[in-house]
Amino acid sequence: MSGARTNLLGAQGARELIAFLEGGGDGTIELRPDPGARPRLIRLTRPTGQDATDRNATDRLTDPTRRDDTAARDTAARDTTERVSGRLLDRHVFELAPDPRRPVRAAPPAVPPDAVVLTNVAGFAAGRGDGVSAHVRVIVDATDPRLRAARWSQPAEDLLDLHERTFIKAKECAPHLDGGSFVVSVIGGVTEAGVPLPFTGLFTGLVKSLALEFPGADVLATVHQDVPLDEVLATVSAELGARRLIPVTYHAGGLRLTPRAVPAPVPPSEAPPLGPDALVVAAGGARGIGAPILEALAARHRPRLVVLGSSELPDEAGEELDRSAFIRAEVRQGASVPEANARFDRLGEARQVRRTLAGLERLCGPGRVRYLRCDLRDGGAVERALATVDGPIDLLLNIAGTNRASGVAAKSVADFRAVRDLKVRAYLNLKQATRGREPRLWCNFGSFIGLTGQRGETDYGAANDFLNTSAMNAGGEFTIGWTLWRDLGLGATPLMRDFLEGSGEFTPTPTEEGVDHFMAELAAAPNAPVTVFFGDKERAAIRAAVPEFLEFSAGAPSGARAATRPLPYIDRVLRRDAAELVAERTFSMDRDGYLDLHQVRGYPTLPGTFVPELAAQAAVALVPGRVPVVFEDLRLESFLRIYRADRPEVKRLTARLLRADERESVVAVKVLGDVVAPNGVTVARDRVHFSVTVRLRDAPVPGPAWTHWDEHGSRPLRDPYHVPGSEVLLREVFASTTGTRTHPLGRRGRLALDAPALGRWFPDLLVPSVTLDGLVRVAVLERVAGRWTPVAIPRSIRRIDLYGGHTDLTLAALTEPVELYVTPVDLDLEDPEPDNRAIAVASSGEVLLQVKDIIGAVVGYVDQETGEYVDRERFDREERP
Repeated sequence: MSGARTNLLGAQGARELIAFLEGGGDGTIELRPDPGARPRLIRLTRPTGQDATDRNATDRLTDPTRRDDTAARDTAARDTTERVSGRLLDRHVFELAPDPRRPVRAAPPAVPPDAVVLTNVAGFAAGRGDGVSAHVRVIVDATDPRLRAARWSQPAEDLLDLHERTFIKAKECAPHLDGGSFVVSVIGGVTEAGVPLPFTGLFTGLVKSLALEFPGADVLATVHQDVPLDEVLATVSAELGARRLIPVTYHAGGLRLTPRAVPAPVPPSEAPPLGPDALVVAAGGARGIGAPILEALAARHRPRLVVLGSSELPDEAGEELDRSAFIRAEVRQGASVPEANARFDRLGEARQVRRTLAGLERLCGPGRVRYLRCDLRDGGAVERALATVDGPIDLLLNIAGTNRASGVAAKSVADFRAVRDLKVRAYLNLKQATRGREPRLWCNFGSFIGLTGQRGETDYGAANDFLNTSAMNAGGEFTIGWTLWRDLGLGATPLMRDFLEGSGEFTPTPTEEGVDHFMAELAAAPNAPVTVFFGDKERAAIRAAVPEFLEFSAGAPSGARAATRPLPYIDRVLRRDAAELVAERTFSMDRDGYLDLHQVRGYPTLPGTFVPELAAQAAVALVPGRVPVVFEDLRLESFLRIYRADRPEVKRLTARLLRADERESVVAVKVLGDVVAPNGVTVARDRVHFSVTVRLRDAPVPGPAWTHWDEHGSRPLRDPYHVPGSEVLLREVFASTTGTRTHPLGRRGRLALDAPALGRWFPDLLVPSVTLDGLVRVAVLERVAGRWTPVAIPRSIRRIDLYGGHTDLTLAALTEPVELYVTPVDLDLEDPEPDNRAIAVASSGEVLLQVKDIIGAVVGYVDQETGEYVDRERFDREERP
């Protein structure tokens, strides 16, 4: 074996080893891990060109003399398996998914009168335009066609200015926001197909970080298609009253969409991502996490490599400098200590860049690596630099970034602009400079916080979410959302390492693993527009903050989560196929003790208004992924009662799919049971208790508007169902109304739900069943013969509409009252051709629940003056005046 002997020390030795393997000739390597250590001799033969093409940098470091035999292949496969199984980070694909609105409180006005409003919408006059307030509204008009692509234009410049003014307003109002609100709405920021447009990410990324920084404020962003402003404001109002997984919702194609990160493996590819003599342009990357990635690319593909950077390079990399000695020397020459520190850092960074470039040239070959100095934020400088680069660009790496974390109140506008612009302006400048010679592949280095936001990172979060939304609109482009790297970049500083260990919120990524993820992502076919890498620590932090988000990100549509939640009225499924389901439910006093709080003739009885709940659960079990919105032709044939505490009642639920299309699924449901004599003998099978048809859709339907009645002419009435001795007696959790009264326009009451009791008895219902029960009961409120109020049981209901995806628990959480109305004033419950309506209405006027055409059977009357109950037979016989 011939050749010169080379001394290799530490990490630099590893780079030299790769360079030797990629270079020409044979030789002997002397490896000294430490300067005084005994040398080790390694005799190697350079791999062939084909080997270099087929083998990645990790393969060469693990076994550079690998022979093409079975044992060697098995060893390599085993090493790869162990490395993958030991990885700390998992790959996730960023996407938008349907997430039906779940209101939790009364919807406030979209723009409070005292709100400060920033907008580029001409003529918008709500709120006030300056000063400070606890309420801030930013309304962004992004409908200009020039904003549909991530390119420089005057509207793009205007949006950057509005974005900066949004940060400044947050800074000014920061002391006042606790208990207030900060809402950004982007009009024209998403396509009908649900794809965010590029500049949307500026505002959504900013809002995600603001929401974490101001937990006492209601902070959110809403993103809309090009729709009328009134529709935008109505959506803002509804969102302010709704539960949100993260503080950003998109509204497109009739759906409410929420960003999520879905676990997904890398799709395999047969073809190498870069061919022979590929041209790679890296904007930044000679330091930090970019350096080992460029080295891996160089080792694997030996491309022609152009690196853009801002450092002025010294002639030689030189030896490491001593900081203290350097600062002392600078101070003696008149510099301040901060100035000397800054000069030392700049010189160290420049020397590091020089060393990286030298290593890359050893890997790629002489003359195949160029460094072009330019400020990436200067469009002209980027244009001039890339004009000197010949040939089509196979891969552009947009790596540059900086970080100056601090809270909004402390962060300067200059720091905000510097951090944001190094990613945003650099990206747009690169797009401009490559116009007409677009790179075949374009990779942005983003961040995990582009998905989640981070305290103190309003600028960095905005810039990285901009990279996300830009990649979602460009073919051949992808953004990788990294978490912090352990040994390089921000995560490598002693202060940040201590922070990481103390916070437990971030996984410190080993360099080797980060490089492996990048190489796999580059080779993916096709590339996902946005991927996010995070591990157990990030998952734990997300779970602590928003428990449902990881479930939402598991991959199923939001509506399907209803099917994965407990279905308490389905014990077991006896039979199921695509068109039919048969299930079983056993009712007993041990598990259904609430039935004793709803008695008919002294027996614990399931309320007839709970039939929609049973039907909804059966329908969702048959058609997962959709939610119930309408119930039709509800018929209550016989009571579902518990006659004896020691004898459970077994009932069967059948659900049959009548039809389905892209808009809705229609399911017919029946609840049946056997008739059992007191001696336990079954005398009839499959007797129908209830039947109803359920309509399911992909998301809840928004409610129409209602004008509240004034109180003129109201007369209080005692609720006859709460009077001891009544044939239908409701207590505790079912005592759900208050303020029952007549009105010149009909009957009315107010919802009075017991939240703790609901949580005990009904934590998992899909339908606001207790609310429905109270609403229907308002229909009996009238005076017969001046003093008697009927007690009735429902027999049929033509239609029930659910709006907004409410449950009893969400309605109980509302801070403003829910009013109950029934019309007409001369309603006859026993009319065989009914024309009546009962509605539950939020304080905002939004209808939450609507019941049409109730038919009931009057079973008795309650004396409004004495509370006496008289059954109907006696009442009719005695012909009460």
